[in-house]
Amino acid sequence: MRISITLTVLFALTAQAFAETTSADVEGFLIEGKLAEGKTAMQARVEAAPKDAEAQYAVGIFSVLIAAENLSQNLYRYGLRPDAPRAPFVRMPVPKNPDPETLTYEKWRGVLQQFIDDLAVAEAELAKVDDPDVKLKLPVGMVRMDLNGDGKAEDGETFWKVFTAVAWRAAKLDEDQKRFEIGFDKADVHWMIGYTHLLRAMAEAYLAYDTSEFFANTASIFFEGVDSPLAQLRAARQNDFMDQIADAVLTIHLMKFELVEPERMEVARQHLLTMISQSRLVWEYCTQETDNDREWIPNAKQTSLTPLTVNEERIAGWAQFLNEAEQVLEGKKLIPHWRVNDGRGISLRRVFTEPTQFDLIGWAHGVSALPYLEEGEVVSQETGRTLSRTFQGRFLVFAVWFQ
Repeated sequence: MRISITLTVLFALTAQAFAETTSADVEGFLIEGKLAEGKTAMQARVEAAPKDAEAQYAVGIFSVLIAAENLSQNLYRYGLRPDAPRAPFVRMPVPKNPDPETLTYEKWRGVLQQFIDDLAVAEAELAKVDDPDVKLKLPVGMVRMDLNGDGKAEDGETFWKVFTAVAWRAAKLDEDQKRFEIGFDKADVHWMIGYTHLLRAMAEAYLAYDTSEFFANTASIFFEGVDSPLAQLRAARQNDFMDQIADAVLTIHLMKFELVEPERMEVARQHLLTMISQSRLVWEYCTQETDNDREWIPNAKQTSLTPLTVNEERIAGWAQFLNEAEQVLEGKKLIPHWRVNDGRGISLRRVFTEPTQFDLIGWAHGVSALPYLEEGEVVSQETGRTLSRTFQGRFLVFAVWFQ
């Protein structure tokens, strides 16, 4: 009996020491911004020890960061404006490019397709992490990325800068918090996988449509390296505020897209459904945790690294939202439209499975919703009010965090 206990303790200590060694090795690559080299090193470790869950986790994390880095470098290559509006896929904090390449509509679609492909690689690597007790402690605040593709990861090119610009505006680090070490565990594996599906859903839905006219007239709002009619107007700008209003009006006016690749819409719907299933796994693992070790997504008994707090009511509220969202995507519940009060609602499932032209004004008006109206159970306004109360009016903030 003593021998058995001793062997168990020794095995646990050895596993812990090996995990700490893996974390230290990964940290070195991350702090130096050597993402590709780090991924290669961890892949070699996995090949030598296929059951090394920490090394496999590191491969997945490096893959996620490489996807973000590649997108950033593409945005820099084509001269993303530092003052560009905060829109999806163009929110990365890249520096100003003094000599950008010319961005065409075809190249822009290529940028989004590369991002989709990179995220697919990241998901595949993360999905291989099957140890429920896996743990990697990493200093997220010190992770560097080569945002402009010059081969160097500078002090200002940190992953935390990217994350706060894209999703977590209020999270600023002082000197004492500079490392911002997170203990990534199995729940976070599914959190990352879920985000790869969310981002791919958004990109697939965009690529399903012909947005060439929209691009030709609005891309120069975002990029220096674009030859468009609007660029001539921007060069002679007299009033920034009026320019912004005019650009916003034009953007809305041009949001009428013809469908060119309808199959992408169903791909997008499947990504969203998978994101929901991954979010459920996040909380399945999270609620079983008994430690309190630098948690990114905490349960009700753990301490959060963020200013937000988690309690049992919010966990239950999020589960309710996931159930509602799944039923809507599967067509089992309908979503309301402000102009329809006869008991019918919009089948979001059919919007994805039977897509047609997208017309933003038409949807706001209601005419574009007519082909998708059905009789059935419509999501009630009370559901929204309940979620608002549960999350104290900050549901969207928690949704970005929980995903």
